[in-house]
Amino acid sequence: MWIEEITNKKGKKVYKYCERYFDPKINDSRKVSVTLANKARDTKKAAQTLLDKKIDRRLNKQTLKKPNLTFSQLVEEWLPYYQKQVKEATYFSTKYTFNTINKYVPGTWVVSSITTADIIEVLEILLYDQDLSNRYISTMKGKLNKLFTFAVKRQYIHENPIPGVIVDRKIDGKGGKIKDKFLEDDEYSRLIDYVSPRNKRYTLLFRWLYYSGMRPGEAIALHKDDVFETEDDGWYVSINGTMLDRRKVKDMKKSDSTKNPAGMREIDIPQKAVAIYQELLDMNPKGQFLFQTSVGTPMQNSGLNTYLRTHKKKLGINKPLSLHIFRHTHISKLAELGVPLYVIQDRVGHEHSDITEKIYTHVTKNAKKRLKENLEKL
Repeated sequence: MWIEEITNKKGKKVYKYCERYFDPKINDSRKVSVTLANKARDTKKAAQTLLDKKIDRRLNKQTLKKPNLTFSQLVEEWLPYYQKQVKEATYFSTKYTFNTINKYVPGTWVVSSITTADIIEVLEILLYDQDLSNRYISTMKGKLNKLFTFAVKRQYIHENPIPGVIVDRKIDGKGGKIKDKFLEDDEYSRLIDYVSPRNKRYTLLFRWLYYSGMRPGEAIALHKDDVFETEDDGWYVSINGTMLDRRKVKDMKKSDSTKNPAGMREIDIPQKAVAIYQELLDMNPKGQFLFQTSVGTPMQNSGLNTYLRTHKKKLGINKPLSLHIFRHTHISKLAELGVPLYVIQDRVGHEHSDITEKIYTHVTKNAKKRLKENLEKL
C-alpha cells in the first residue's frame, strides 16, 4: 500500500491510499484506492481493510441490488426497520438525529458512491462549523454505522464507509469543567428567584428536579398517582417510565420503562417536594400528568431547555443551562451531605455514570479541603 497526497474539489488536502492486485481474468495488475482525511496510524489500518474489501469485491464481481438508491431513500427505508429493534424514545431520538444529518448530506447522493471522506467532511462541518458536541458527533457516527450496515446486508453497497471514519475531537469549552455541570447554592437561589414570579409551573418543576434528582423526562412523565404516602414511612415516588415527547403534543405519553433497568425505582422525597406535589394537584385538578402546562398538556423538555438558555444572561450564570443541571445539582448536594456514592447512584437510577462519579469526587475533594482549612481554626 502507498499513499498519495491530493487536493479535493474544495481545495482541502486529503490522502489517497492505493494498492495493486493481480486480476487473473486479464492476467495483469489493477489499482484500487480509497481517499481518507489523514495519515494517522488508525487511519492506515482502516484504509488497508477497505482496500482489501475492495479488491475482494472486484474479484468476486458482486452486483448491487439498488445501484441508484439515494441517501434519503436509504434512511426512509431503514428507519421503520430500526424502529422494530429499539424503544420508542430511542427511535424518535434517532429520527431527530437524521433530520440534522440530512441538512448536510444531499438527499440526492447515491449511497453506493458515498465515501469515507464524504462522511468525515459532513461530520467535521457539524462538529467545527455548527459547533455540535464531541459526544453528539460520536452518536451520529454510531447511527450512520447502523444505517450503512443495513445497506451492506441488503446488498445496496459493497462496503460500510464508517469504520474508516476518524474525526479528531475538538477542545470542548462547553461544560468541560465538572463544576459547570451543577449549580452552586447562590446560583440555584438566583435562578429560582428569577423564574418564580415569571413562570410558577416552571419553578415547581425546577425545584422538584432539585429535590428528587430525577431525569427531566422521568419527572415530566409522572402521573399523579405515582406519588404516594405510606402509613409509617413517609412519601415516595414510583419512577416507571419517561416522557415520549418527540411527537405531537396530543400524542405525548409515558413509555413503559425508564432509560435503563436501573431507572425503574422508588425513591423517598423530602417534605418540600411533598409540598410541591400538593400545590400541583391544586393547580392541575384535571388530567393524569402531575406536571402540566396552563392548558393541561404535558410539558416538553425542548421548551423548558430553550427557556433556560434564553434567560441565561439575565440569570448571570456562566454555565451551560439545561434541565439536567438540576439533577446534577441534587447529586452534588447529596455528596456534600456525605451520602455514599453507591447510594446516590441507586437513588438517581445509575448503574454506572462518569458524570455522577466526577461530580461526587469534585464535591468531596472540596469538602475535605474546607475541612482542612477549618481544622486550622480550632
